[in-house]
Amino acid sequence: MANRCQWLPADIRDRAALEKNFREKFETLNHIHLTNGEFQRLLDEIVTPDVFTAAHTLRNRNSFTRDGYQRFKDEKHAAELAAAVQKHGLAPETLQTFVDNILSRMIFDGEQLTELLAPLEPGWRDRTEKELALVADLVPLLKKRAGGSDISGLKAYEE
Repeated sequence: MANRCQWLPADIRDRAALEKNFREKFETLNHIHLTNGEFQRLLDEIVTPDVFTAAHTLRNRNSFTRDGYQRFKDEKHAAELAAAVQKHGLAPETLQTFVDNILSRMIFDGEQLTELLAPLEPGWRDRTEKELALVADLVPLLKKRAGGSDISGLKAYEE
């Protein structure tokens, strides 16, 4: 018994038992029941060959996104963009690319906004109105997707 870790329960003799124990503790502490897919994803995210890194990841983990919830969020974001596409007469892939570029760099680029609306061939007065209308619809979506982080250049368009 001298070689055995004091903190391991006596019934943990292999990896399967260790994973079962971890799952039970994780579910109990978080008051949830994970699907097998969710549990496998959790293991994939935290288990590494480096025990220190795995322990650090687990200790600093503050959230776990459930499979159904992530799918719900993705569908909601797609519906919001589809509504903007419909309302402003834009190509879906160009608006998606525009939003993805903003969120990846966390910079709102007014020149890209102008390029986005160029295929609609608006006059200078009409272009300004269209840009402001589109940005008014995109600001809440961008802020939500940014998760509280600031997007440089966006404040110039906020009311």
